[in-house]
Amino acid sequence: MPDKQAIIENVDMYSPDELVQFIKEGIVTFDELCKETEGYFSASARREVERKLAGTEENDWHTAKSSNSKEALKHFLSIYTDSVHRDEAMELINELKNVQTKIQGATAWGTVDKNNIDELKAFCKNYPNDVHCKEAKQRINQLVRDGFIVYDIESLKVQIKTIETSKEINKNRLIYEMVVGYLDGHKISHDDFLKLIKTDHNIFGAEILNSFINDGLLTFDELVDLGIDTRFIRSLARNRHPQDFELPNRKLERINKLSTEVYFWGIPSSGKSCALGAILSVANNGHVAKTMMKDNDCIGYGYMNRLSSLFTTGDVSVVPGKTPTIATYEMGFDLEDNEGKVHPLTCMDLAGELMRCMYRSDAGENLSDEELETLDILTNALIDPKTRTKNKKIHFFVMEYGAEDREYDGLKQDVYLNGALQYIKRTGIFKDDTVAIYIIITKVDKAHAPQGQLGPILKTYISDNYGGFYNGLVRICKDYEINNGYVEIIPFSLGQVCFQDYCLFDEKPAANIVKKLLVRTKGFKNDRIHSGLNFLKK
Repeated sequence: MPDKQAIIENVDMYSPDELVQFIKEGIVTFDELCKETEGYFSASARREVERKLAGTEENDWHTAKSSNSKEALKHFLSIYTDSVHRDEAMELINELKNVQTKIQGATAWGTVDKNNIDELKAFCKNYPNDVHCKEAKQRINQLVRDGFIVYDIESLKVQIKTIETSKEINKNRLIYEMVVGYLDGHKISHDDFLKLIKTDHNIFGAEILNSFINDGLLTFDELVDLGIDTRFIRSLARNRHPQDFELPNRKLERINKLSTEVYFWGIPSSGKSCALGAILSVANNGHVAKTMMKDNDCIGYGYMNRLSSLFTTGDVSVVPGKTPTIATYEMGFDLEDNEGKVHPLTCMDLAGELMRCMYRSDAGENLSDEELETLDILTNALIDPKTRTKNKKIHFFVMEYGAEDREYDGLKQDVYLNGALQYIKRTGIFKDDTVAIYIIITKVDKAHAPQGQLGPILKTYISDNYGGFYNGLVRICKDYEINNGYVEIIPFSLGQVCFQDYCLFDEKPAANIVKKLLVRTKGFKNDRIHSGLNFLKK
């Protein structure tokens, strides 16, 4: 097969068919035959070559178009320089270039180290129109921002707590993704990760830990090596998880039971539901009160049944799951003491969102319909003289030890407590019928108090972190002659808790509160119950 130079120099020796073949094979172009053969490419031969090319153009176009190849299309254009299909061929070539660029970009993006700013910048330079270019720039910005922020174990702890007290729906997923980001970004090592779990067995809940295990970031053997009780690990392996609770099926208009009303206050994540579950479990197990007779017509009957069966001494129990933050549960029951006297009680698990609503109401902020309804329930139970009962009332404020710096919706716990206190003062909630006010401090194990020193430590803790709120309650008690002006601080613990969701239950702290309820409420013999109930109205 002759080369291009040989064909040009001997053009008059080749037939039109041979020249057409040379052109189609890409050895030489028609323009080159016309311009570089110094007149030896005769006019008649030129016309004949053109005619033969024209006769094959459509077939060659169909072949080139169907090839899905830039090279085939370019070759077609080199043969048929003035083809009617030129514009369409150019469009197809550009489309194929774009497809090829996308493929190359996708391949290149897969090899880019997403934690290397130089590689990310090089990708943007080489593929400025690639779909991943925006993502690369966002990642560059994040890495630059990270350079100004300290990322370590302590910052991770803070972010975990921030998510836990946020209004995010899928908190566990967010915490999981954040930890994975710290590990993948080499902000913490795997050893740091294990030390975090060893230092605080409750830094992660069971659901998150199982996600770590399922994705190969953690093993059961590593948990054993950290010295964690195998009973908790066994519960984790069985994937035991807390049961969540639904909103009551109707709104509380008023409390109808003639009883002592016992109110539990606390912001979300204060440990209120866990404490109440422990108290009701002890009230129900026959160790302090002989019997617990539940009223099946109260709004929180189902909730009460579940809470009162949660905790069992000597076995791993699963703590209560999420309750809607806008839910208030009314739970009526009678406790029979060891002397056979009956104590009618109504426990009110007030909405976790309530204190925030009280604060926002007094701050003049706009409240949603749900928040207004949450306040309406409080009004019906404790403010409106048309619906507020004359029953005696006891109030427990539940706070978690060590949570003084935790923020909920951007504000710390003491802001909401002080806001609630002002709301209480303004509306006179405690001025009538209140016989006692307590502060329950949950998770007191964190105090690591020496024997006999827990009481003074908790008093100092409250004074240092919630002094204004505590003193305000004392002032109310003095002004309205409640419990001789005394607000008792009650230490509380569920026992040994692990992975947030599992508990080796110690019933003593809850039993202490049940005993207080029996002491602070009037008990009646069955034959005097009706007259006794009338006493509660006075």
